Amino acid sequence: MKSLIEHKFLLSILIAVLVINQVAIASVSQAMGATHSLMASLLGISTANAMEIMMAVPNDDGNTTHLQMMPTITEVSGEPGSGDVVARAMTVMLATGTPFYAPEGISFDDPVGSLQVWGQYEKMEIAQDLTDRYGRLISTFTCNFCCGSPNDVTFSGNCGCAHARGARGFFKYMLSQYGDTYSDDQLYGEAYRWQAIWYPSGVVEDYLLATGRGDVIGHKTHGGAGSDGMHGVTL
Repeated sequence: MKSLIEHKFLLSILIAVLVINQVAIASVSQAMGATHSLMASLLGISTANAMEIMMAVPNDDGNTTHLQMMPTITEVSGEPGSGDVVARAMTVMLATGTPFYAPEGISFDDPVGSLQVWGQYEKMEIAQDLTDRYGRLISTFTCNFCCGSPNDVTFSGNCGCAHARGARGFFKYMLSQYGDTYSDDQLYGEAYRWQAIWYPSGVVEDYLLATGRGDVIGHKTHGGAGSDGMHGVTL
């Protein structure tokens, strides 16, 4: 069983290495080392390598979100069956390396640099027949960790922050290069892979919450998390 100090040190290292503008992680409580709960099995969490990610998806009200697994393009290792709970969640949520589709200067290992480069692709032109898909993607993809409020999620299509620009650039580039290859759901999930490296503590908290382990490091409310701040999840 890991101590409180060990968990806090692990998360501090994660934030320092991955994101220079990451908000300090919530105080870490002692992990119980429990296996996945019933909620995890209901959400389809797998221990095998997977091309999927747990992400915030808008509810019908357009203001709040729920947590749901979505398909991705990049494959990551599934959650290990043993070891530190936080490290296991990081394995699932945080991709590494350079994906095959990435333009020059973009890598999961360089969150800040990749954010800047993805943002530049927002200015690129895309074919007219792709504009409807682009509009759907940016109007439903959340910018939820730095913008919005618990009952008023902000979407990347109407947000001026760097993360929203990065998401718009990602969608434009991927639609222009791989629009015939990948579905909207795959592009949606893959965009969240980048959101994850820009806000690692937030996505790890959401993942643990969704898999019934929200008490391990706690959960900070954020855009679209609802009045309870927990996406409607009951611990």
